[in-house]
Amino acid sequence: MKEYKLKDLGPSFWKGLIITVILAIIGGIGMGMLAKHKQSTSYTAERSVIISHRISERELDQGNNQQPIVITDLNMMDTYSDVAQDKQVAIAARKYLSKKMQHKYSAETIQDDVNAFTRSQSLVMKIRVRTNDASDSAAIVNAVARGFQKELPKVQPGAGQVHLLSRATSDDVTINTTPNKKKYVAIGVALGALVGIVISFIVVTWKKYLK
Repeated sequence: MKEYKLKDLGPSFWKGLIITVILAIIGGIGMGMLAKHKQSTSYTAERSVIISHRISERELDQGNNQQPIVITDLNMMDTYSDVAQDKQVAIAARKYLSKKMQHKYSAETIQDDVNAFTRSQSLVMKIRVRTNDASDSAAIVNAVARGFQKELPKVQPGAGQVHLLSRATSDDVTINTTPNKKKYVAIGVALGALVGIVISFIVVTWKKYLK
C-alpha cells in the first residue's frame, strides 16, 4: 500500500485547510462579539417561608390528632404559591420597599419578577425574585415574603400561619449571565469550519471537473 507524506499533498488541500482555519477563527470571533453584545446578567434572591397551623400543648395533651391538619396544609401549598405570585401580594410588598425602590418598581413589575414554588410533602415554600440588581432582588424578595405573610389570611381565611425564615441578602443571590459566551464561540468556530470545508470542496471540484 502506497504511503503518503505531507509533501505529497496537493496545494488545493493546503489552501482548503487555510481557508477552513481562517473562517473558523472569524466565526468564533464573530459569535463571541455577538454574545457579548447580547449578554445580560440577572440576580436571583430566595427566601423560604413555612406555612402551618400551630398545635397548642393543651390540644396535644387532650390527644387531638394533628395529622389531618398537617395533611390539609400540605394540600394547600400549591394554592399558597399561587397567592404569593398574585398582584395583591405585590401591592402589599411594594409598601415595604424604600421610596426610591417604589419609584423604580411598580406592583406589576414586582409580580412579574416573583416566582414561588413548593415541593411535594413539604410545608416550606420558596419565594424567588430575579432582577438586574443583586440588592434589589434581595430587598424585593424580603418585601414579598412580608406581604405574603400579611395578605394570606385575607385571601384564604383559616390558612396556616406564615413563618418567615432567614432574610435574603445581596451576598446570597444567584448570578446568571446569558447567553453563554463560550458556547457561542464554539458554535461560531464549528460553523466557520463547516463553511470553510464546503468552500474548499467547491473550489477543488470546480478545478478538477468543471473548469
